[in-house]
Amino acid sequence: MRTTLFAATIVAILIATLGVTNLHAQGQVPPRTASPPINQPTASGGIHLSIAVIDVTYILDHYSRLKQATDAFKRDMDDAEAQLKKERDAMAKKAEKLKTFKPGTPDYKALEEEIIKQESDWKLRVNRQKGEFSERDAKNFLTAYQELSQQVKLYAERNGISLVLRFNGARVDPTNPQSVQMELSKMVMFYHKDIDITDQVLAELNRNAAIATPRTQPPPRR
Repeated sequence: MRTTLFAATIVAILIATLGVTNLHAQGQVPPRTASPPINQPTASGGIHLSIAVIDVTYILDHYSRLKQATDAFKRDMDDAEAQLKKERDAMAKKAEKLKTFKPGTPDYKALEEEIIKQESDWKLRVNRQKGEFSERDAKNFLTAYQELSQQVKLYAERNGISLVLRFNGARVDPTNPQSVQMELSKMVMFYHKDIDITDQVLAELNRNAAIATPRTQPPPRR
């Protein structure tokens, strides 16, 4: 997917503030296998596990509501960029026309002032739209993250889970220094697949979003 400079910047801000690492930058999520239900009751009626882990990056990559919002965002951004390009091309034609006038003449001065004003207004509009789109993109991810946090809370309370830790299940790319650094910075070094609640929470999120299941299902998780 194509990402503009300001969209990439706001994603970086989200990484710093929310800790949502590698939202768009690592490409396809590696294949995985679905984990079985967790927190099975013991013979005494207790709970085996009170800790769970969740792959936030994977969920945000496959959350139907966020994908829908992101697709709409990209369409609107492409339309805005096309309109700005059209206006820029029109100004370029006027600049070419200006060359046909003799400098210092009334016609030359009038067209020159018109071009200068249009260029100034165009640059202001570009900067304003960058800010608006950056804010919109940030809100999309923040809303999705807050919805995810709430769903995790509900799931944990319903299943007797006391602590949910985040982890990134993406495979490390040894040729990518950033990927290697992320691997070395992982807080969760090992987990049993039975405490991975990623698939369960993602399924509940998409179901609660009341969005039709896409034809292409998320890739299986290892």
